[in-house]
Amino acid sequence: MLRVFGTISDIFRLMKDPEVKLTKKLLFIFPIAYFLFPYDLIWDFFPVVGQLDDIAVFIIMWPFLKDILDKYNSDDKELKKKSKEDAEAYDLKKNDYKVE
Repeated sequence: MLRVFGTISDIFRLMKDPEVKLTKKLLFIFPIAYFLFPYDLIWDFFPVVGQLDDIAVFIIMWPFLKDILDKYNSDDKELKKKSKEDAEAYDLKKNDYKVE
């Protein structure tokens, strides 16, 4: 039970972090929105089958979401440094060039 609360708190930390891309945040919102949105692939009007597609979305998305959380929570400084360097390599606002 504590693992569930720990995972939920990790998700909230990820959602509040301004350095995390919006696309990654939307990946966490998608399964919840799909569950709450009234239009599904299989209507919820059908007793059991209607809820199975909602559960299937969570089951299919969880490995991707868990991978994102593991990378976010990793204490590997080199991994974080490399991802920051990759992000800076394409930073157009960075003034690191000379005109001769």
